[in-house]
Amino acid sequence: MRVWPVAKLTLLQGVKERFFIGMLVAELLLLAASYYLSQLAPGDSVKVAMDFALSFVTLLVAFFAAAFTTATLFKDLNEKFVYLVLSRPVSRSDYLGGKLLGIFLTLLLFLVISYALTGIAFIVYSWLIPLYTPHPVLLGRLLLFFLELFFMSVLLASFTVFISLLFTSQTLALAVAVLGFFAGLELSAVKEIVNGSPFVSAFNRAVVNAVYYFYPNFSLFDFKSAVVHLGVEVHSPFFFLTALYSLLYSGALFLASTFLFSRREL
Repeated sequence: MRVWPVAKLTLLQGVKERFFIGMLVAELLLLAASYYLSQLAPGDSVKVAMDFALSFVTLLVAFFAAAFTTATLFKDLNEKFVYLVLSRPVSRSDYLGGKLLGIFLTLLLFLVISYALTGIAFIVYSWLIPLYTPHPVLLGRLLLFFLELFFMSVLLASFTVFISLLFTSQTLALAVAVLGFFAGLELSAVKEIVNGSPFVSAFNRAVVNAVYYFYPNFSLFDFKSAVVHLGVEVHSPFFFLTALYSLLYSGALFLASTFLFSRREL
């Protein structure tokens, strides 16, 4: 496959970056901070610590996906590496496909390490505070949470590639991608408020509903409640549908990105 050399190079580039290690160190610090923050809140300290930890991990994964994607794309463009690749029998779609595959593999490796760190942190929480549930149940749900994070990061990376091809500035592309992620997180809440309010016009309600169905809905991947509160039921079709949503939307974004990249002046 002509995409694999580009994917392997992107993976090696990501692992060697100090940013990769720095994000993992930041995750360790935030996991430790989650325990101390939980002591300031009334109620079940373990649940509060877990909620803080999973919120921090979600934001770190999202920022890593957006930041690494923009960095590796603009690095290839700025250092003219893309010219070396395209001078060989590799099409622009092959290059972009290999780049995305390498980004996905880097994200997968980052999430595997993050799962191990978070699982260890939760077990440490149980040593410091009596845990309310058996470890296997908790860690099993935590694995599902990280699977959801992987599909969320796949969608975000694809979205970031598309955004990056619209701008010539790495900083601007990263800012738009991160803001777009936060906007996608609030889509479900905004839709419920708008549809439930009698003061919103029919036109504005139609606009919000259209955006809800066409804009990347990152709120679908929020699985924190099911991990922290074991009373929340977990339905297997939910994971299949969210994974399918991520892959189909990412595929559409890849086609759009390929169209833009084929017409972009390098």
